Amino acid sequence: MINRKMWNVLMILCLMFTIFVTACSSSDNTANEPESQSEATDTNNTDTNTEEGKEEEPKEPVKPFSDEPVTLKIATPWGIDYFTPRMIDPIQEQFPHVTVEHVDWNGTAENMQELSAQGIVPDIVLGYTGQAPFEELEMVFGLDDMIAEYGVDLSGVNPQLLQELRSRDKEGRLIGLPDAGDVLALYYNKEIFDLLGAEYPTDNMTWDELLDLAKKLTAKKDGVQYSGLDLGAMPTALFNQLSMNYTDPETGEVLFDKDPKFAKMMEVLKKYFSIPNIYNPEEQSKFEGKTAAMVVNWHGFLTWFGGEIEERVEYEKNMDMVPVPSFADMPGLAPKPGAHPWIINDFSEHKEAALQVLTYVISPEYQIQYRMRMGTPSVSLSQEDGKLFGADDPTYTGKNVTAMFQNPFAEPPARKSPWDRHVAFSEALTKFATTDLNIAEFTRVLKEESEIKIKEEQSKK
Repeated sequence: MINRKMWNVLMILCLMFTIFVTACSSSDNTANEPESQSEATDTNNTDTNTEEGKEEEPKEPVKPFSDEPVTLKIATPWGIDYFTPRMIDPIQEQFPHVTVEHVDWNGTAENMQELSAQGIVPDIVLGYTGQAPFEELEMVFGLDDMIAEYGVDLSGVNPQLLQELRSRDKEGRLIGLPDAGDVLALYYNKEIFDLLGAEYPTDNMTWDELLDLAKKLTAKKDGVQYSGLDLGAMPTALFNQLSMNYTDPETGEVLFDKDPKFAKMMEVLKKYFSIPNIYNPEEQSKFEGKTAAMVVNWHGFLTWFGGEIEERVEYEKNMDMVPVPSFADMPGLAPKPGAHPWIINDFSEHKEAALQVLTYVISPEYQIQYRMRMGTPSVSLSQEDGKLFGADDPTYTGKNVTAMFQNPFAEPPARKSPWDRHVAFSEALTKFATTDLNIAEFTRVLKEESEIKIKEEQSKK
């Protein structure tokens, strides 16, 4: 057994050995520390220098437009007198190398074929009758690649307008650039409200509130039967607010009994037609004749009636507008905007010049001067630009024109169904209004009629 003295000696030796090893280890670490810090510093400097010295990858250069002399043919239904100050004059002033010629076109594929037979190939066409004529004649030209190639700025164009145009193409391409926007308003005549002792409509009403007000204003006074609300474009407003399709874009299947939006729209229309004496299909344009208190209609509605400018201003002096009503569960949502696109013809030999001209046509300076101030909504559809709506037309002096732009617009559907044009909704609606058909029966009959027309069309392909 180890005695106590020997044990103490061993303990002292172990302690001395531990101190020695620790000291050596500390010395080694101390000696290595500057090197480690140096390495760390070098590494950080290398990273920093690399980050600072790193250059951004060069962007694809934007291709400039050519300034070679060119003649562009632009087809519209406008007529030369309307077309010249709005298109020829400003375009040729902006682009001295471009000569613009107007081509009269009635919107049909047949008329376009007649023009082609005469050797007339429009470079740009105003697509105001839908997409069908262009698809039938294989004139559709997608703009996406050229817009990227030439760096065309679309930031000033309302996104819903661009989506509206994309929704018309089965591939989702941008098939044109909008000429302007089409928007709606609720117009009202203060004379009738004052006569019948009712309060004027207000911003952001619901459809139910509108119809309750319309019911109060549907009355007989001094031998005149007044309607609280003319039908006008109310069906269109409901349809666009709900971003609907009547049919499946791919198959043509009629969706009345599958899409709850259709029933939602029909409930509003049923409530409207249920008001006694509010609607008579034999009496059209009651608002214009000052026997209807309100009507939903498009932005240029007030220019349709009232005579020449001075007469019109006097005739319409007590008429004004507020935003289109909305559904209670979709408050403050305006119907999706419409658009007539400028189409670049796929057969055009001057696509570059055509895009250059259209880039100018959608620019803020052009849109404010030649669209918004003249009484056509600019492609921005912004509240700020809306303040200038109709600034050069006395028709709109003192009117609440910003009502058309103050609410956000509904998103268009991802794809607009080409089969919807075979659904004769307007004609069927008259029957619905003047008979005892309930919504279910109306839906069944219209669906059957639409299916027959769609199958006939599909059999031709």
